[in-house]
Amino acid sequence: MRVAALQAELAGSAAGDLPRVIEQCERAGAELLVLPECYFGGMPPDKPAAEAVAMSPPYANLISALRDCPPTMTVVAGFTERSADGRLHSSAAVVRAGRLAGEVTRKLFPREPAFSPGEDLPLYRQDDYAFGVVICNDANFVEPSRLLALAGARVLACPLNNDLPVDVTRGWAVRTRSTLVARAVENDCWVIAADVAGTAGGRAGGGATRIIAPDGRVTAAAQAEEPDLVIADIEVPGRSFLERWNVAQNPAVLRKWLHQVSGQRGET
Repeated sequence: MRVAALQAELAGSAAGDLPRVIEQCERAGAELLVLPECYFGGMPPDKPAAEAVAMSPPYANLISALRDCPPTMTVVAGFTERSADGRLHSSAAVVRAGRLAGEVTRKLFPREPAFSPGEDLPLYRQDDYAFGVVICNDANFVEPSRLLALAGARVLACPLNNDLPVDVTRGWAVRTRSTLVARAVENDCWVIAADVAGTAGGRAGGGATRIIAPDGRVTAAAQAEEPDLVIADIEVPGRSFLERWNVAQNPAVLRKWLHQVSGQRGET
């Protein structure tokens, strides 16, 4: 299967280059395209900005922007969502043939004060395999990716938006890339990450767009400091190593793990 990940510009809404990206993906025969977090509308710096760009169901503007995609291509698109209860979320819609392919995924661990945390981890299907969406900071946590993998996901689409102060971006560059490799290896999944790049107003994009194999090999990576589109062919294995990594094989370790998790829950 051929997949693609877009590294978009840092400043403002990055959706202006979408027609060109769709055309490139169509020529290349890409079946899955991952766009960055908050690709539509850009990353809002505060709640008023988030309110201004938020989309509500049925997300007509987002669907319309993807109307020229070939019907065989699935797009994972990041945007700011206003849910039915009025809360704002950093969300990702999975769109195929002009329609939503299931519920949107909402960021579980937002660091942005404008966003409320999501609660679910939807699973999507592409041909014969399942995939899940892990949005930016959620990849720093072990649990979201592992829960999706245990549910059957063989691919993790990761919309990122590492729009950070320049010194923070530099300090986190290696950690961000290493974290994506870790999520791929420990879950025996492909990881397709789409980030932002460039500098503006003392901020810099992380430029961590890459496609990572389940064994940790980076099969394609974008230029670190500029917009780019990476495309690669991936082969999704039929079986996962997860069944071999069952902690219950050692009851003593399982008891320690459950005790640790139970203790942490008791403190929160």
